[in-house]
Amino acid sequence: MRQQNDFYPTPPAATKSLLEIESFDRNVWEPACGDGAISKVLEKWGIFTTDCDLHDYGFGTTGVDFLLEQKKLADCIVTNPPYRHATEFIRHAIELGVKKHAWLLRLSFLEGMARHERLYKLFPPARVWVFSKRLTIWRGDEEKNGSGTTAYAWFVWERGKYNETTIGWI
Repeated sequence: MRQQNDFYPTPPAATKSLLEIESFDRNVWEPACGDGAISKVLEKWGIFTTDCDLHDYGFGTTGVDFLLEQKKLADCIVTNPPYRHATEFIRHAIELGVKKHAWLLRLSFLEGMARHERLYKLFPPARVWVFSKRLTIWRGDEEKNGSGTTAYAWFVWERGKYNETTIGWI
């Protein structure tokens, strides 16, 4: 069963892995900040974060619907978006003119004819960083036990770099 609001806190190791291979401006927007899992790692790396979420998980500014935002709050985004709205989140970041944005998503996000038409055909990601070792991402309302069975990757878009996609492993 999916968590009601798609709240799946990001393991710190996932964000650390991204920061070891990608660089970001000193200011990053986290528009689905949840409990601050990503932002806390970014801040340890000296990156200031602007944190918001539609729902209240005890971190950041709550009641903010990213899809209704009319101006970008930073030139970079790093987030683990609600999966069911991920395509819309990415398109919205592109429309807002965000310079660089990274999204933690299931590897199966590469699939789908509708997603291809609405996103990849016009705006393919610059890079997809596949986790060699599967991540374990738990629902925000459950106890951690066992190990992951879902393949994840960081999908990275950069404004103006919509020609071809590089795939790498982390």
